[in-house]
Amino acid sequence: MRIPNYRGTSQVAINMTPMIDVTFLLIIFFLVSSHLAKQENFLKLSLPLAASGQTDDLAKPTLTVQVLADGSYQVGNQPMALDPIRRLIAQRNQSENVSIRVRIRTDRTSRYEAIAGLLRMCALTGNSDIVFAVYEEDSK
Repeated sequence: MRIPNYRGTSQVAINMTPMIDVTFLLIIFFLVSSHLAKQENFLKLSLPLAASGQTDDLAKPTLTVQVLADGSYQVGNQPMALDPIRRLIAQRNQSENVSIRVRIRTDRTSRYEAIAGLLRMCALTGNSDIVFAVYEEDSK
């Protein structure tokens, strides 16, 4: 490796190009990841009311399944049946090497049969970490 020859210059300059490139890559990464996180909650559902609850603060891999009022399912704004959802959960369990959390966002007018089918399917895949998205009732 050759030592650069800076004859006649007394100033040392830092090349800022790599730092600017990394900064732009980080900005793009955060923009894309925040867009994907918002996309899960894009569908407007009138969630059930709950008298009490806990916030879901654990940083655990989560799959959000939305149950519409007519009993159909969506994952990531894509309509899906129970069998493809089961395969998706099994695939995510394998790739993450842990049992993922299943978050269920359901319309408060949807029938229980749709939710029961989803819960049964989660039990068949071995997932017991299931959370429901709800609105907290006003206690006024």
